[in-house]
Parts: sequence; C-alpha cells; structure tokens
Amino acid sequence: MLDEEWTTWPQSVREALRPVPPANPAGGYFAKASRQIGVKETNDFIYGPLHVALRSQLHAGLKQPGNETGFTFADLLDHPAVRYPDPGEPSLTAAMLREWLGLPATDATPLAELQELFKLEAPLAVSSTTLPGQFPTNKYSAVPGLIRSVRLAGTEADGIDAVGDGRKRIMIVPNCHVQDLVTETQADNWVRITGVRVWQNGASVVIPLAQPRDGGQSAVVIALGTVETTRLALTSFQQSLAGRAAQRMGTNLVAHLRSNLTIRIPRKSIESNLPQTLIPSLQCSALLVKGKASNGRTFHFQITASGLNELGIESEAELFKKIPTLEHLQAMLRATDNSVVITIRGIGDMTPRNPDSFIDINTPELDFDRPKAVVHLGNAKADPGVFLGSTQTQNDRTTWAEMDAVADKIALIFANGEPYEVLTDKGSGKVIKRAANQAPFDDTRRDDLGTTHHDAGTMRMGDDIADAVTNDFGRIHDTTNCYVAGPALFPSVGSPNPMLTGVALAKRTGDLLNGDVLPKPAPFTFAPDELADNQAAAAAGKPLPWRALFDGTAATFGRWRLAGPVGGGMLHLNGEMVSYGTGGLRLFYYATEQFGDFTLRLQFKIFDSTNHNSGVFVRFPRPTFDLTIDDAEGRIAREPFFDRGNFAWKPVITGFEVQIDDNARPSGLRKHRTGAIYNIPADDPGEPQWQTFTPGPTLTPAVWFEYEVIVKNNDYTVFLTNTQTGERKQTTSFHNTDGPRGASPGFIGLQVYAGSTVAWRHIRIKS
Repeated sequence: MLDEEWTTWPQSVREALRPVPPANPAGGYFAKASRQIGVKETNDFIYGPLHVALRSQLHAGLKQPGNETGFTFADLLDHPAVRYPDPGEPSLTAAMLREWLGLPATDATPLAELQELFKLEAPLAVSSTTLPGQFPTNKYSAVPGLIRSVRLAGTEADGIDAVGDGRKRIMIVPNCHVQDLVTETQADNWVRITGVRVWQNGASVVIPLAQPRDGGQSAVVIALGTVETTRLALTSFQQSLAGRAAQRMGTNLVAHLRSNLTIRIPRKSIESNLPQTLIPSLQCSALLVKGKASNGRTFHFQITASGLNELGIESEAELFKKIPTLEHLQAMLRATDNSVVITIRGIGDMTPRNPDSFIDINTPELDFDRPKAVVHLGNAKADPGVFLGSTQTQNDRTTWAEMDAVADKIALIFANGEPYEVLTDKGSGKVIKRAANQAPFDDTRRDDLGTTHHDAGTMRMGDDIADAVTNDFGRIHDTTNCYVAGPALFPSVGSPNPMLTGVALAKRTGDLLNGDVLPKPAPFTFAPDELADNQAAAAAGKPLPWRALFDGTAATFGRWRLAGPVGGGMLHLNGEMVSYGTGGLRLFYYATEQFGDFTLRLQFKIFDSTNHNSGVFVRFPRPTFDLTIDDAEGRIAREPFFDRGNFAWKPVITGFEVQIDDNARPSGLRKHRTGAIYNIPADDPGEPQWQTFTPGPTLTPAVWFEYEVIVKNNDYTVFLTNTQTGERKQTTSFHNTDGPRGASPGFIGLQVYAGSTVAWRHIRIKS
C-alpha cells in the first residue's frame, strides 16, 4: 500500500509494517509477509519475448503526454525484490536488474529506467522455484502450511482418540460451526472471552478456554473472513459491548470496484519491441500499473497476456498451467500465433465510511441457530437515476469512470496505432472491431460489487476507542482477549489485493500473542552459581561446564528419544516435557551423549498427589542394545515385573533410578519413596542400610521441585528443593559396590510411568 492509501491507519501499524528510515524496511512485517507468500521473488515463471515486449511498450507509452495515470514512476514503491534485500545480498546493480528483467547483458538501459521497468512487474504470490527437494507450490495458499502443522501436531500427540486430541497443539475440527463467543463482563467493565459455543451434530456445545495463569491468558482470534467475522462479533458482543465497540461493528464496509477489458492486438503492434529470437511456445505476460483518480482514490491494473503461438489440441491444459489468473482462461484461448490477447483488469479503491455499505444481523433468517449476516453495498454500478446513493457512493462512480478511462489508454498503448479488437461478454465470443487509435468500447466490463472477495473494513482498527472497533493489534476494544485477523481490520482498503497486508497484520498480532498475551513457560536461565562457573570458565578460555540438556526449545527436546511401547511418551508442551500414556513402562532418555561424573539439576512438577510415579535414571547403557551386564538373568529374576520385550526396563537393572513417588508404591518402603535410589535398601524393616535416606520436602501438585543429582565415581548424592518455599534437603547418599551396574559413562533418562503425569523443565548438567 502507498502512504496515501492508509493515512487513516494507526501510525504504529504503518511503522511496524513498513518501518521508516533510519529503521530498516526489510525488517518490517510487509517484508516478512512478502517473503512468506512469495511476492519478494521475481516472477521467475513469467518471462520470455512477449513479456519483455509488452513491458517495454507499456513503460514507454506511460511516459507519453496524455497517458497519465495519476502517478509517475517516481511516486511508486520499488518492487519487493528491490525494496527488501535479504541479509548478505549484494547491492543492487544494473547487471542484476537486467538479469531479473530477462534483458541481454548488452542492454544499455540505465539503472534508473531499469528500476522503473521493474515497478511494472506483477508481484504475484507464486513460488515456482523452491528449496532443494521441494516441489513447486505454485500460487500461495495457507492451506498446505496448515495441513503440515496439523499433521505434525497429530504425530506429536501420539493418539487419535479424545485423549490424544487433548495433547495436540493445533487441530482442525470438521463439521463444526461457531455460533458465538461466551463472554464474561468483569468488575472493571472489560469483557473476557471464556469459551466458544459451536454447533455440532445438531446441538450447541461450549468449548471453554483455559483459565489465566502465569501472568498470561488464553485468547480467541476471529479469522473467518470479513462477513462471517462481523456476524460472529455482532452476535457475541451486541449486549456486552452495547454502546461501545458493538455499535461500530459492521460499518465501514469496503470492497473493490472491478472492471475487465479484454483486447486482441495483432503481432504487428508489438513487433518493434519483440526480441529477434525464435518463439517456440505459447507466451504469457503479467504486469502491474498503479493509478489515482482526481478524487484521491487509487486503483491498479492487473495485466495478463498470452499469444504469439498457435494453441494446439491441448490448448486449455497449456493455458491452465501458464496464466496466473484462471478467470481469464476462456479469453486467452482466443490467442493465435499472429495475435496477443490482453486482459486489463482494473481494481479500484472504494470510499470508506460509506453509510450505504454495512453488515448487520437484522434478519429473522437463521443459520446454525443464529441470525444470518446481511450485506449492504453502496452500488456505484447502478444508474444514478435508479440509485443515487450517498456522497461516498457517488465518489466511487468517479473513481470507476476514471479507472476505466486509464484502462482505455493502456489498451491503446498496446495496440500501438494498429486496428485491434475488443473481446466482450467475458470471452463468450462477441468481438467489437476498433480502428487504429479508436478508444475501446465495452459496456460489460464492470463486475458486480462484492464479486472480488476483497471485502474489508467492518472491524476497523484505530487508536481512538470511540471511533474504532479494535486496537492496532486487532484486539476488540474493551475486551481482554478477543482478536481479529484479516481485512476486516482495515480502516481503508486501498487498491492492492489485501492478502499481503492481511498476512503482515496477522504475523504482527501473532508475535504479540506469543510474546505478551498467552501463558508461556518461565524462561530458561542458569542458576547464579552455574552462571558464575560458566563466566569463570569463559574468562579462562575453557569450555563452559554447565549446559542445557533441555531448555524448553524444540532443538533440545529433539535430542531425547523414547524407549518403550506405543501409546505413551513425552509431550513437548509450553516449554516443558510432559509425560502421558497408559500401558507399559517407558523411558525418555538423552540420546546424543553419555556422561561419567556429573552434577545434574532438573525441575519436575506433579499433578496428582495420589498418582505421580516417575523417576530419573542415570548411568545406564543404551537401552536399545542387548543386555551385557553380569548376571543379567539373576538381576531380571529380582524384578518381578521385568518385561524382556520392553527396552524401558533395561535401565532398571543396569543403572540407578532417583525415585519420584511420595506414596512409595508398591510397598510403602523408604527405598521406594521420592528422593531415594529406587530399590536400594534404606533401613526398612528387615533390610540393611545401603543408602542413607532422609525424606525430602513433601511433593505438592502444581509446584515445581528441583532435583540435584551428584554422581562421582561410584558415589551418588541427591538433593530435593521446593522451588516455591526454598526448602532444600539432602535425601540420600549411596556408595555403589556393584561394579557392573551404573558403569561410567552412561545415559540419563526420565521414567514415563503408565497413568502418572509429570512435567519436566530446566534440565542442565555439569560434567
């Protein structure tokens, strides 16, 4: 969007999307969205003799007196590929632009003019070159990314039942329609969303939101498209936000004025600009021209062309693969080897704040047991004698007329003084012959309003709470946790396709939610003594002694592996590792390294005081290898539940487990209690004392506790700390005399016990 197209937008939004110097524009959200959807790349699938010829002819023609569009080339922004250089990219040169533009190295066009030519390139959201090993994705869509995320979440969740669904980070729910949001008005008169009411299988169901925690809260993002977003907001907030944001919801509806002028020009019209080269196949072109009406409203033209080669028997299939806009397919089928078909699609900016244009739910008709949305658009296409409309509607008529007049100028630039034809009725066969330099005539060129699917504005953002529906991040004013994504936020729409701006705004809101709104795990930090150790080592030029085995990130989580039966494991959730599952015993172990002597610190949290069996295994051999320990059969015989087919059982007899279970299952003995080395005699009745055990702080659900496990040679010492109260106790010390067991070095792992959910975080080691 140009600066003049968004003067009514919040200043904070404009600066975030397109930072002004000295800030780097390449770091703004427009740049990030451009990279994501593919418009930063040059049109690497639109090239060839026809494209070069039409672009050159259009550039020269627009600079001729009488062909003004309302903008000069100097008024326009550079192509995203020029405007947003990636880090490490070389400075822009004329040679680079010539290559991008498909011009020969011998071309002498100066740099400034090359940049003007590049401004005519259509920034299509298409990626035809991809990362190694990936298939081209063609036109941008969020659906493949969504499908990939859902599949990844499903794999992580390890289950397809209701319990497995509860572990998913993202899930698409089919056959489910959102009726409204459940709201709660707080003491300060702000409104919080507490649930989502959906219609499923013929009945209403309320899905509650998680309660606020850790200084954050759950949020709802309404991203249903402008019409449905507005309907849902009006249905949900017409009472709780009455006299406030609700009275502005649905107003300021804007869309795009659209015309399609299709012409067929002879090859002779562009002959002088065609490169002297063989044209082996059907040629295509896609160009962009920006314009402005005398009333200040903007418009642009999407120019699509095809021709200069006979269409074969597979012509429709060939064009289907080649042209960037499938709506023009039928018109393009009328190209020949001696002609070029060009569609000049005008997209005009509707005037905002039009009282003729709004969305309401004032209807007795229901859809999923809720009122339908009713859309009203100021019809600038209508005859003024039939429907005059508001001042804004009349202003749109002016914009539309001047946009069509500029389209006529562009048509004559391409015809270049030769007779040509106008293909009317959207390619159905009617042809109007036009003499040289005779303006086109097509009374069918204008599309009905609302057919562009670019409706916007009804949930407009603004800093003035009394004049807008949402704030600059899309949060509905006077709500704590309800956000809107999509073009419904736009105070004005401008002429561009709203995709890029909508993606940029969504990324900005997503960053806010992730950084400041949603509950998030405590950041990983080393303890003061750990930091001191690392700083001293760094100053001495030595390796840092303390490092993270799990710091909450996917990178460190990915270094752990699961051993044991399917149906359970460890979930990476909110920066924590959380055990789940039923059935057999499982082990989640750090698989990339073994450790000899070390100090291990890790935090854990239980959820149920009656069922929280787990533990920390240390110094065991890789569980997927065959057992090589001495007297393996005797050791197995002393473990009545040992499962030979389950790798997770091997550390039980080859390493040592620091137990977690205040209930000391199965026997209530001290050697089975939290803080003990599991099954090592601890002065229980009738047993010797091989470990010196003292009970530590009592485990409390939802409170983080920290183990410190010190292993040196054959000596094991354990400390347990309640991180909430600070209470810290040494729970055991043990000297191992069983040489084959706990041999150095060995792996470190966590026990995943069936039916016992335990969370883990901040796992670090000094070795």
